[in-house]
Amino acid sequence: MTAPPPPGPTSRGLSTGTLIALGGAGLATVFLVLVTIAAFLWSGPEDTTGPLTADASPTAPEETAEADDVDAEPTERREAPETVEPPAFPEPETLSMSGTGDLLVDLGGAFEDTRILSLRHEGEGEIMVWMLESDRETMNRVKWVEGPYEGRQLLRPTFSHEEIAYLSIQTEGDWEFLVEPLTAAVPWEPEDDVYSGSGDEVLQLWWAPNDMDNLGISYEGESSFSVNGHTLDGFVDPMLSEYGRPLDESAPLREGTVLLEVGAHDGGDWTLTR
Repeated sequence: MTAPPPPGPTSRGLSTGTLIALGGAGLATVFLVLVTIAAFLWSGPEDTTGPLTADASPTAPEETAEADDVDAEPTERREAPETVEPPAFPEPETLSMSGTGDLLVDLGGAFEDTRILSLRHEGEGEIMVWMLESDRETMNRVKWVEGPYEGRQLLRPTFSHEEIAYLSIQTEGDWEFLVEPLTAAVPWEPEDDVYSGSGDEVLQLWWAPNDMDNLGISYEGESSFSVNGHTLDGFVDPMLSEYGRPLDESAPLREGTVLLEVGAHDGGDWTLTR
């Protein structure tokens, strides 16, 4: 009789605790995979164009441009005044006279154009200058100032006095004057942005102002001070007039202005800036 085969290895099932542990580990693995996928989908691909957050640390660019190498134009730039030829002013003969005390001076013929009066008074008292027409019936005051004095101003007819034939000098000291053409005005050349002077003066612009550009005006005296602009067609623009104080202001400079008449009777220093 043949002996029965030996029994095989006994089959034993997993315990309940083991099954629970294996199941929990599997669920944890699945959950971790799902979290990883969700995080990738949420962040998306790397975006180098988005805004930097507070924690970001951008790297420095490989190359930097020096300030002197930047060719870009500024957003705003004051347009440079156009350089112009000096205006074609009339050039009448220069008249001169000197004396002491009161004197009525015949200018050798009446004129109706604007000219420059250069006046010097060496006395300590006041000096008054009046202009008269040919009939000498009325006078219009041109200057009234305390001496000693030296300065230049425009000498021009008015609505009530359409011509100038005489100048009346009233003073006690020595005096001297010139009546000059407008070409004798001091040139303000186009390469100069600033012009400084003192006392009464007449400037000729050798550059064309842009429409209503501001002219910087400063004055260091303590008497009357004024700046008037003049055009070729005779228009007078009273740009600024103050009395008794230093100032640092600006005033519009009208397009077409060819002359600036600065009045600082006390000889105070002034500066104009364009």
